[in-house]
Amino acid sequence: MSTTLGNFYVGASGMQTSQYALNTTAHNITNAGTKGYSRQQVLLTDLTYTNIGNTAIGKNQEGLGTRIADVRLVRDRFVDKAYRNELGREQFYQTKYDVVAEVENYFGELESSDFRTYMQELWSAAQELQKESNSIVTRSSYIASAVTFVDQANEIYKQLTTYQKNLNAEIQDQVNRINEIADEIYDLNYKITMVEASGIESANDYRDQRDALLDELGGLVSVSYRENADAGVDVYIEHRCLVSMDKTYKLDVRPASDSCEYYVPIWKDDKADLFNVHGAKVEVGGTDEGPYFNPNDTIWDSVDSDKIKMVIAPNAESGTDVGSLKGIIMSRGDWVANYTDIPKAPTEPTRPVRSNYDNDADYNAALDQYQNVDYPQYQQDYARFLKTKDYYNTYLEPYTVNNIIAQFDQLINGIVTKINDVLCPNKEIELADGSKIMVLDEENAGYGMGDRNQVQGTELFIRNTMPRYTEQTVTLADGTSATVQVYNQESASNYLSLYSMGNIQVNDELIKNPSLLPLTNLQNEELQSVADQLIHIWDEPFTTIGPNSLVTNDFMGYYKEFIADFANKGSTYNGIAESQNKSVLELDNQRQVVLGVSTDEELSNLIKFQQGFNAASRYFTVVSEMVEHLIMKLGS
Repeated sequence: MSTTLGNFYVGASGMQTSQYALNTTAHNITNAGTKGYSRQQVLLTDLTYTNIGNTAIGKNQEGLGTRIADVRLVRDRFVDKAYRNELGREQFYQTKYDVVAEVENYFGELESSDFRTYMQELWSAAQELQKESNSIVTRSSYIASAVTFVDQANEIYKQLTTYQKNLNAEIQDQVNRINEIADEIYDLNYKITMVEASGIESANDYRDQRDALLDELGGLVSVSYRENADAGVDVYIEHRCLVSMDKTYKLDVRPASDSCEYYVPIWKDDKADLFNVHGAKVEVGGTDEGPYFNPNDTIWDSVDSDKIKMVIAPNAESGTDVGSLKGIIMSRGDWVANYTDIPKAPTEPTRPVRSNYDNDADYNAALDQYQNVDYPQYQQDYARFLKTKDYYNTYLEPYTVNNIIAQFDQLINGIVTKINDVLCPNKEIELADGSKIMVLDEENAGYGMGDRNQVQGTELFIRNTMPRYTEQTVTLADGTSATVQVYNQESASNYLSLYSMGNIQVNDELIKNPSLLPLTNLQNEELQSVADQLIHIWDEPFTTIGPNSLVTNDFMGYYKEFIADFANKGSTYNGIAESQNKSVLELDNQRQVVLGVSTDEELSNLIKFQQGFNAASRYFTVVSEMVEHLIMKLGS
């Protein structure tokens, strides 16, 4: 009779497990479209067995039904890991491409009016000025073209620096989000551990939330993790622990330098940098406008190039090109660069050739100067250039926006200073103490047009707060005194002294009175040589776009190569991002095959489990009727 009554357990357990399975299936169907949801699967196993006898070959046992062994998440952890790694790499290059695409808009490269148009207008105005330099009309047109040219350059500079600040704010937002994710994962670890501590229930929905957070984190930084025995996960980013079972390790930010407010992500506990892209940076100096880098500073004579190369620029070979946060940092840069941050290779002196000299004495003197002075100085300058080139390639060239600012500023500075030097030529004089200074070359400089405008040294482009010349009385090398216009030279350590974007404008005196443009001699005759030179400077070799380029361009060629350089980088970033996107989609499809909910399959399971419930119910009814028959009929 006990065995007969035990059959109730078989039917009851069948109905119970079928009901659990139906609930799980309904849960899957309900969340079929929920992002981040993983399919749950019911695993059934035997309940227990009772011994009803023994035989020579074993025990006779009778089962008491079935039970739920587990309701598990169906996930492929290996695919999850690969997905998060590829997602991080895609986000790194997508971020860098988005930055280049944004910068292209500032230069108008996708529109009909790009910056080249303003350069061509200035060049065309110079051609008209060459034809009739004493005409107020052509002078006014030339000055007006200069105004639109420099205004557009300053506007682009403003947009670029504002974009740098926006990227800086995005860095702060992503650091805050990483800290939030760390807290949420820590809380979920605790909840999952509490739910699964008894070994009876699985915290599947909590696990889904945790996996979704790991997916998001994988797009921000390089992430790794491992699940411990308590069902919690220890999370690591950039090879350091972010979340453990007992605490979270928060991130913070610090200024990139004492004089710059751009943020660098660091670990809050020990202030170590999150990324090794700022490592052994050489502190060159700084001003209120930010840090400066002077390629000609004597500090480079004592700088170890190996120290510079300790910094790891993100690259595919080392697997460090992962995460949008790093992509933003590598796009923004650590300061606002200018043309002085681009080192230039020194010109190698030419060895004297005997046939170029009238006698042996002159030749030997020139050879001695070459061997003992010029060439040793060149070797020293070139060694310094190689060190500054390493610095440039480590701290400026990889940082998209900052490098673009420096390269563009080099072009603007070149055009501005070339034009100013034509209008206001300088020469070097030696003083009584042996020092040398640059002064206005009054013998070759032009004058303004008209009796009341016959002044020299009126430059077209001025610095915001520093005049071109300061009048001084000096003692010359021959002992005589002279009143000269001393040129206020540019200094990399003083931004306000530079003919640099954001610090230049067209001379307001020339806007008000174009006659002051120094294109005339004292007889009010045209200085055709000066007007001609304003055209010739556009055809002369200018410089390369950087120390890694061997092509020396004129102004127009420089701009063309400059645009092509970052456009090619953008194309490369976009190509890698698209390739990575395909990998991400492929891996996500593989994940969805495993964890995704198929409503057709779940409806099939729903029918199956419902039929199982019905069968168990009928079995229970039959057993109940049998027991009732035994009691009512046989018992009486």
